[in-house]
Order: sequence, then structure tokens, then C-alpha cells
Amino acid sequence: MLIRFAPRRLRRSSLIRAPAGRSAATCRSRRRGRSPSICGGRDAPLPASRAAPLPVPRVATRRRRAPPSSPPARRRRRARAVPRLAMPTHRLSSSSLLRAAALALAAAALPAPDARAEPIGSRPADAERAHSVQTCSDPAVDLDAVRVQAERRDARAASVASASRLGLDPAEIPATLDLLDAEAIQARGLRDSVEILRAMPGVMAGNLPGQPGVASMRGFASGAVSYLFDGVRLTSSGFSARNWDSFQFERVEVLKGPASVLYGEGVLAGAINFVPKSAQLDGRGGEFLLGYGSHGSARLGLDRNAPLSDTVAVRGVLSANRGDGYIDDTASQAQAFAGSLLWQPDARLSLRAALDYQRDDFDTAYFGAPLVPAEIAAYPSALVDNALGLVVDKAARDRNYNVRDGRMDSRSWWLRTRLDYRLNDAWNLSNEASVYDARRRWDNSEDFAYDAASGRLQRSAARIHHRQRVWNQRLSLRHEGRLGGRRHLFAAGFEYSDTDFFNLRRFGRAGSVDLLAHERGMLPPDGPLDYGDGRNDFSTRAKVAAVFAEDALNLSARWLLVAGLRHERIELRRRNLDLDSGLRSGFGREFSPTSWRLGSVFELRPRTQLYAQYSSAVLPVSSFLTINQRNNAFDLSHGASVEVGLRSELFDQRLRLAAAAYKLRQDDILTRDPLQPQISVQDGRQSAQGVELSLSAQAAPRLRIDASAALLSSRFDRLREAGGADRSGNRPSNVPERTASVDAWYRLDGLPLSFHLGLRHVGDFYTDNANQFRVRAHTVADAAVDWNGAGGRYTLRVRNLADAFYADWSGYSARQVYLGAPRSVELTYTRAFQ
Repeated sequence: MLIRFAPRRLRRSSLIRAPAGRSAATCRSRRRGRSPSICGGRDAPLPASRAAPLPVPRVATRRRRAPPSSPPARRRRRARAVPRLAMPTHRLSSSSLLRAAALALAAAALPAPDARAEPIGSRPADAERAHSVQTCSDPAVDLDAVRVQAERRDARAASVASASRLGLDPAEIPATLDLLDAEAIQARGLRDSVEILRAMPGVMAGNLPGQPGVASMRGFASGAVSYLFDGVRLTSSGFSARNWDSFQFERVEVLKGPASVLYGEGVLAGAINFVPKSAQLDGRGGEFLLGYGSHGSARLGLDRNAPLSDTVAVRGVLSANRGDGYIDDTASQAQAFAGSLLWQPDARLSLRAALDYQRDDFDTAYFGAPLVPAEIAAYPSALVDNALGLVVDKAARDRNYNVRDGRMDSRSWWLRTRLDYRLNDAWNLSNEASVYDARRRWDNSEDFAYDAASGRLQRSAARIHHRQRVWNQRLSLRHEGRLGGRRHLFAAGFEYSDTDFFNLRRFGRAGSVDLLAHERGMLPPDGPLDYGDGRNDFSTRAKVAAVFAEDALNLSARWLLVAGLRHERIELRRRNLDLDSGLRSGFGREFSPTSWRLGSVFELRPRTQLYAQYSSAVLPVSSFLTINQRNNAFDLSHGASVEVGLRSELFDQRLRLAAAAYKLRQDDILTRDPLQPQISVQDGRQSAQGVELSLSAQAAPRLRIDASAALLSSRFDRLREAGGADRSGNRPSNVPERTASVDAWYRLDGLPLSFHLGLRHVGDFYTDNANQFRVRAHTVADAAVDWNGAGGRYTLRVRNLADAFYADWSGYSARQVYLGAPRSVELTYTRAFQ
């Protein structure tokens, strides 16, 4: 077998662009003369006095477009790619956190075989791409003559765009940023956004029908986690999230901790950014995907990028999937199309336009399995612990208790444009504009509970329809220069969004159903007789105007200080029509929150950074788009976080480590007055603390291992619910305190045959704030065999290898849990083409 190696290249320091005493102009002239010892230029070759480390086999990566500063020729550069790994967070006591930090610092202080004098950032471009705080790397161990293209600066900047607007390199971010790119997603066999999120360190995700792709992280769930599409966040972003096909995305980024300073209200635990594939100038090519598996599942994907000239490129991405579902009568299908256009007439100007269309249809959505008395269960399980003697019946593993004519579907399109213009060597202007339109519908029986008197399940009926349109505009100006002789970055801008949201809501009762779901009945027609719990039509108008600023200053060549500030003005207007009484009502409210953060990154040694950050966030007490008049009277709740972390590359970057410890708190959450339990007050508090660890190791020439783990402790410090029930000290629902994962890839010598084994562990969690029902922990194993020949790549994958019986989320009722998929097999074929 012939193994080819890529030459090593260096780039300038991440933390400082020019050494003290050298002007930017001097460095530019030196770079023209290829003098890396003076300026550490990105294109500078390795000095002869420094022997290059042992080469690492190339790993295939996608082509990236040239940055605006590239000459029209757009010459391709190649660099060595090193596989990456990410590890999740662990939550412990304060003393444990301090001990963990001390151990991490001690480990970083140990000499490494590849220790060098060059500053942070003097590493190959592919290493820059991997060097986020916690990066889930491309796991494909492909050692035979595989090629790598170095990523250009604009691609590197894009990879951390969700963490800062300053254009910082990954090593300069004082926060935890996990990402999976398209190749890593494909190598792990991740088919949709829920599976992608479950592969992220410390993240738990579920496919809750009302919020597909719902996630929890760092001890908080639902409203504390925000969703972005190509860096744009919508008000009450959880409504826009769907369980998207993974083939559409170039990468998925998860920024941990508060990010209101970047995206406004509602970003306390983290922000998830889905970045779609877009047109590139530097290569014509595409990819084809075809898959078929258990439960009638089938997938199709087609991706084509085509440069039309030196200045114009277009790209189209089409995906479609369908399946019968592992639950009775839950067939579904989804289609998506993304088209993008890039126009870059010169080195200073680029204009990008993109249109994404998504649709999904579920014949009858799955709303979980009910808890029933153990004595009536045909095959009682020990899946849920509780004092009431309720169990999940294994005989109900594939039962659907929704009505026969249940529906869940959505249609959305998103048009986006982005203009980047370099005013001069120091100033850059960026303008992003987008319009989003969506229609969503739920006509289902969502809740059901066992009735001992009748021996049947009593069910709810709900009809919920959404119409949503959002206009968004973001204008920003970025400066890169020097302040007091030190490197200085500054960005400021203005953002405006206007959301028009209509909601039809009907709540009532559907007919009961037996435990065997023999006759599931139909959803009652819309009318006062069957929907006595509420029949309302309301519309919400939310206008958000914000100004923001960020700043970064090198206090020394090894020490970077980062700060950010954002002020918003939020205007809400709500109109409501009660169809039962005929009463029309309305209300409004304005908010003016301010969020900020302060962080620092210090280089302990080459390729080892210690960082710390304090950040704040604001959250509404309930969703802005569905808030009622009672909750509208309350102020925003406030959150804050302290985080310290360490990231390091050792043994010629064959081992990458990342660790983070944090404390997170949310104040002013709604609770009940202890003296008057019928009155709600803003005096509650929820907090969490934990640690996250990750590693990626090229353990042998043909073996790579990625691993991650997260430990946390999340509690309600003060909370009283209806009736005055005290929940203080309890854990929030759908928050596991332990998560871990291990992935290993091994390739045979002399054959294009490789093997993958993945293990994912999720700790126990509760279905309600009362902590009455505890869902036991589970571990799921996946395995795959991959043949990558000249005619394409064939992958045979087995999911849930041991056919584990487990639950991965709780339903709308505390007595419903969503059962995980049983063992399944899938065969996929992929091929790249020019």
C-alpha cells in the first residue's frame, strides 16, 4: 500500500499578527519576501532550523472557496489534516472543579515531544479547523493516498462565526465550541439533526413532535437553548427547528453557555447553528447518496457545486427521505432543496444569495408510550422508577396511541443574502438580510393517561396551526488594526428583526383507546362541543432592534482579552380572539435588556491555551410568540455563567485534548408565592455546574479514537409549583447528569475496508420537576463496515446493536416517555464526482 503525505505549512500566530516593534506594513512586506521568522506569515514555509514533525497521512476534506484577499487565480494550497476529537462536560462540586482545573494545568505544563517556540496558531490550516475548544473531528481513517486542501482564512473564520464576529481563529475563542462537519456526520452515519445533536458532547436531544430536535445541555433544556440557521436566529427559535436531513449541512456548531451578547434573548445554555452547504469558487464537483434500511427507510441526496466563471459559482443540494417508522402507522417523508449563488468580482467584494426550502409530512406522529400499572402490563419493564408502581409495557414498544387521522407537517422557505466588502486593509463591511416564511400544522391526540376505572387510556385532542414570517437585517463593521502597538480587533453593528406570527389553537378531548390500540378513532372536528378546553386564534408581532459591539486586544503575544456588549429593544403586540365567548382582547409590552461578556485566552505553551469567560443572558418567562397576558406582566429573567477551559495538542497533534468547567445560573424564574400559592412571582432560581472533557487520538497509523464525557449537577435552588409544592433541590426534567461517548475507526492494511464502533451513554433523567418518575440510564452501540473502492463508498451500518430497550425523552405528560428505536440495519452508497 502506498501512503502519501502532505507537506507541512505554518501560519502566523492566532493571538498576534505582528511582533512588537514591527508595523503591519513591515510584516506585509516581509511576507512578500517569505520571511516567517519575522512575521510568522500564514504562507511561510517551515524554517530550516526547525525540523518538521513526522508527517501524518492526509484525510479528505471538502474544497473551500478562496478568501476575498485571494488573487483571481485562486491557487489551491494543501496542508496536512489531522483527525480531531471532542469530549463533553462533567458537572461536579466546586472543589472538584478546582482539582480538575489544577490537574489540567499540570498536564499542560508537561513537556511534549513536539514542543516548539512558535506562538499560538503556528500549525497547519487543517489543525486550525480542528482547534476549537471541543471539536468533533472528521472520523474517516483513510490512509491511502487521500488528499487534503488547506482551508483559507475565510473558511476558518466561518467555522467560528457562531462564537464571535471579530474573525477570531478557533484558538482565540474563550468558550466551548463543538462542531461536526459534513464528512464527520457522514462517517458517523448521522441521518438527521437529532442524531447530530446526540453526537455532540454533553447534549441530549429528542424528537418531541411539538418541537422536533429539542435539546438540553449544561443542565437546561428547551427555552434556554436557541437554534440558528446559517447564523441567523429567529425570535422563539424553537418553533423553527425541525428534524432536518443531515445531507443539507456543511457543518453543525454548538456554542456552549450564554450567547445573548451575540443573538439576543433566550440563549442561556447554548446556541446550535446549522450551516447549510453553499456555493464555492474553487472547485467543480458533487456528491451522490443513496440509502435503504429497516422499517422501510430510504434516503436520497444529490449535491452539485459548479463555478460558472472565475467570479460566479452556483450550488444545488437536494435531499429526500421516507420511512414507515418503528412505531405502528408513523410513516413520514421529508424533502429539502438548497440553492446558492456566489458572486465575487474582485478581492474586495463578495455577494452570496441562498434559498432553502424544507417540507416534512407525518401520517400520524408518535407521542410516546404511557405508564400503566404493573399488574396489567403484558411485559412490564424496569425502564422507569417510581413509587406508584407504574411501568412501560414492552408490549407497547411499537404501539401508536394517536388518532388514526393525526397529522403533523410543515413547509418553510428561507431566502438569505450576504454582502461582504473590504473598505480598506483595516475595515470590512458586512450586511446580511433574510426573509423566512413557514406553515406548520399539528392535528393530534398528544396526551394520554391510564384510567383505572375504565381500563383505557383517556386522550386529549389538539389542533395547532402556525403561520410565521420573519424579516431580519444585520449590518456590521469590523476593524483590524493596532492599539498602543498591540493587535486590536473591533466589530460593531445593528440588527433588526420583525416577526409576524399567527396561531390557531384548539384543545379538547378525544375518545379513549384500549392498551392494544385496536381502534384509535378519529380526531374530533373543530367545534365547541369537543374543544371545551379552549378555542383561540391569536396573532403576535415581535419587533427587535439591537446594537452590538465586540472588542479583542492582545495584552501580549500570548495573552488575548475579548469583550462584548449588546443592547436590545423588544416590542411585543398581541391580539387574541376567543371563539367560545367571541371576546377580542390585546396587550403589548416593551423590554430593553443588555447582555455582556468578558473573556481571556492565554497561551501556556505552543498549541496549549487556557481560557476563561464570564457572560450574561436574558430570557423571557415563556415564549415571546405564545406568551399570555398574565406572563406578559413579568420582566425578563437573567442568567450568568463562569467558564474556564483548557485545550491542547500533543505528540505532533496526534492527540488533542479539551476540558471545560463552568457554573451557570438563571434568576427570576416564575415560582409561587409561599404564603399565597395561587399567585406567581419572579423569585425562582435554577443553577448548574459541571465539567466537559474530550479527546481525539490517532492511536495507531490505522486506528483513531474519539471520546467525550460530561458530568453535571443541575438543580432548582428555589421553585414552588401550583398548589405550593416545593421543588427546591430537584433536578429539571430531561436533564441527564452523565453523558459519554466513544467512537473508534480502524482500517485494514492493503484493503479499502474500515470498521467503526460507536458507544453512547446517557444517564438517568426525570420526566417532571417533581422528580416522581426517573427514566433509567441507557447505553447504545452502533457498528459499521465501510468499503471505499474506486466505484464509490458502500457502508453497512447496524444501529442499536444490542437492541436495547430505552427511552430518550419524556412527553408532554410526565407519564409518557418516547421509546428509542430498536435495532436497525442500513446500507448506503455514496460517491463523489467532478
